[in-house]
Amino acid sequence: MSSKRKWDQAGPEDAEGPSKAVKVEDGKTASEAAAAAAAIAAKIAAQFASSGGASLGPKDPHDGEFTKDIDINDVRNRYLLTKGATQQQIHEETGASVSTKGVWYPDRSKATERDPPLYLHISANSQEMLDKAADKVNELINTDMGSLVEDKSSRVRERRKWPEEKIPIGIDSIRNFNVRAKVVGPSGMFVKYIQQETGTRVQIKGQGSGFVDQETGHEHDEPMFIHVTGPDEQQVQRAKALTEDLLEVVRGEHAKMKTVLQQQQMELHQAQVQYAAYSAYGVCMLRSCLGPSCQSDAAFKLPLHDFGLYLRVVFSLTRLYLGIRASTSG
Repeated sequence: MSSKRKWDQAGPEDAEGPSKAVKVEDGKTASEAAAAAAAIAAKIAAQFASSGGASLGPKDPHDGEFTKDIDINDVRNRYLLTKGATQQQIHEETGASVSTKGVWYPDRSKATERDPPLYLHISANSQEMLDKAADKVNELINTDMGSLVEDKSSRVRERRKWPEEKIPIGIDSIRNFNVRAKVVGPSGMFVKYIQQETGTRVQIKGQGSGFVDQETGHEHDEPMFIHVTGPDEQQVQRAKALTEDLLEVVRGEHAKMKTVLQQQQMELHQAQVQYAAYSAYGVCMLRSCLGPSCQSDAAFKLPLHDFGLYLRVVFSLTRLYLGIRASTSG
């Protein structure tokens, strides 16, 4: 099925239009058939002009008491006038009903009585409502819509005018804590949620973000931040509030991880100190076994906080001593 709307399709071609309107009798020339088709088109135009906008097609049993038809086949803004949203707005403002009828013809001379040119049908319960709706339609007809061809450069400029917010993340990088991954969430879940809730665009930019600026070809020189932009200021502010809530949670996780790492660092340092002390103690034992007593007895005065580690050191040194004695006696 064609995606084009009915009024975007060309009317019947010569093979269908004129043949339906006028039955060409045997012996008539092509010029006579064309003249007959032109006469039909002129008749339709004359009917519309003489009636001052009266019905161009058959009367609808659901119409109100007052009706009017406005020809828009050759109107530049017909795309706006045939939109359902436009017609609904006219109905809400005036109370009259507006519908699209007829067929759009690039060449209106091919129109027939059965399929007249494209027009708007207005139906109302009072003359006042009808006049208001007609005035609204004429106002839209005379509205300057600008170029019908989309200008991509102007669209880019319009996007740059959207309100935006830059929210600094302010979290330093530490071991086992990927700041960007924590902010965007699993598979980008957190950022996608903010975008869906607010209708904005949320991006992580700055150093370490992985976002490469198309103009410069590299990351922004600023520390990592969240960039929020959207067509509406309220949407952007709503996205900013959600982003700040997200960052508060991430900063809490970061603080906990930092505390854990500091604790691990302290435990590692204590273990290194204890290991150094036990090593010194073991060296003194080895010297006492192989020769003169150790000159310093400081190691013997150290408290044994980890008796298991002490036993392992002693066991290793004993094996080393026995190995040395065996090699010496041999």
